[in-house]
Amino acid sequence: LFLSHDEKSVNIVAQNRRRCHKGKNHLDEMKFWEGQVALFQPVAVKRISGENNELNYRLSSHEEADPDGLETRFICRFKKMDHMRRKVVYLGETLSTYPFNYEFVNWRKKKKTMVEDTKDQTAFWLSPLMFHCPIPNEHQQFNLKQETSPQLLLDIIPIRTPVRRNDRDGFFFHEGHGGPTSFDAKEWFGNSHILPKLDDSGRWENLPVCSLKPPETIEPQNFQSQTNQPRPQENVNAMSSNKPHRLVACTWTSALHQRRGNERRISDGKSRLREWIAFHLEAGFDHLYIFDNTGANATVFRLKNEVDPDFEEGSDQDKFRIHDDLSSVTNLFPNSKVTRIDWPATICNNNRPAHDDPGERSSQYAAEAACRLRYGPYTDWMASMDPDEYFIPMGNNTDWREILEKVDKTEGRKILKFRSTRARPLLSRLEPIYDEGAKECTREMGKTHNKCLTKKKDKTYLETYNCEYIKSPKPSRFARAMKQLYRPD
Repeated sequence: LFLSHDEKSVNIVAQNRRRCHKGKNHLDEMKFWEGQVALFQPVAVKRISGENNELNYRLSSHEEADPDGLETRFICRFKKMDHMRRKVVYLGETLSTYPFNYEFVNWRKKKKTMVEDTKDQTAFWLSPLMFHCPIPNEHQQFNLKQETSPQLLLDIIPIRTPVRRNDRDGFFFHEGHGGPTSFDAKEWFGNSHILPKLDDSGRWENLPVCSLKPPETIEPQNFQSQTNQPRPQENVNAMSSNKPHRLVACTWTSALHQRRGNERRISDGKSRLREWIAFHLEAGFDHLYIFDNTGANATVFRLKNEVDPDFEEGSDQDKFRIHDDLSSVTNLFPNSKVTRIDWPATICNNNRPAHDDPGERSSQYAAEAACRLRYGPYTDWMASMDPDEYFIPMGNNTDWREILEKVDKTEGRKILKFRSTRARPLLSRLEPIYDEGAKECTREMGKTHNKCLTKKKDKTYLETYNCEYIKSPKPSRFARAMKQLYRPD
């Protein structure tokens, strides 16, 4: 939850918990969490006056709805914290808005309903829930960026209705979308379905609204690039937006994590991230946003009473290692180049995709959505990728800004797509590794046969995983693994 860059609304990004567990062994859970899907489905609302001119809300058709109530799902109640008088002051109420109509997107993608009854996890757009709470017009100039502690408080009151099973109940689009409107609001809700009073409704209350600092763009004098190659001069006409950044990237990562299926713990997150940052700054990215998920993984490992294999078991240092985050890596780079965001949202299910209860990366999807909302307004181009994925300029290009300059000048595209495949490591750049937490990698196993290898310490990840066994152009079957550079606006 954070203030928009223009300070006119509050952005909210949430995880859809119904996607955590699926399949035949979790039917009861899926039924219990079905109401989560309703939060993705807009309703139409009209304001009416109640007793003593009290403001009430009524469910309505699109034709009757208020202009700002055509597609909403939450009532946003704003308050101000008066620290001097130690009291909370009511400011006003607004109706939430969606960045896009989830139900319409689902229909455009030829999905029969938004309520998945099987283990299907393909509808990634239903993983993070995004909506906005407009700040009342008379209070938009709050100057929150000057405040050292939050003054603005927000209550979020969901408008509760049964979920629409589109294949049974129909679709509810207003005429501006062009899709079918087969859901009859009057038939379902009648003409007098008045919502409960806000103080009698379930809600999230007194959420502090914090501002976002604009990105730093001035490099410190002691920061130098790893190479002496001059940067390409940008085409002024191609950068008409005058945004502080040309190209940025977002990544969701952790100092340590479990592989899918929880078969093995990976603890090289720091060394991977350090190299990933250094490379992409060299390749023309202006800024990198690191959503640090270490807190979530550390919590899981502490609950399992696990320790970090990098230290001898039982050492005093080992007890604190598990609390470590990625700041020791991001602090190696200036604030004008790298920003770390603490992101302790957990992965609710880490199973493999083919499992009867397939895994769900809602924490990652929410982080990527939050990155676009937070930092998209400050850049021309943006990418989201993992720290084991590299965007490498090909051919005669050595810098992504050269490529983007050509695209903006001659093509005017808004999305660049790239098929991607995994590279294999070169055996000559690997050495044995021991992990007492994996039975096939223990030191005892290593006396006779060690199956586990890792990158040599004097080699980089990029030169180690340098066996591109599937040559370009990539086959069409890899279209599902496409990566993108896109304009966030």
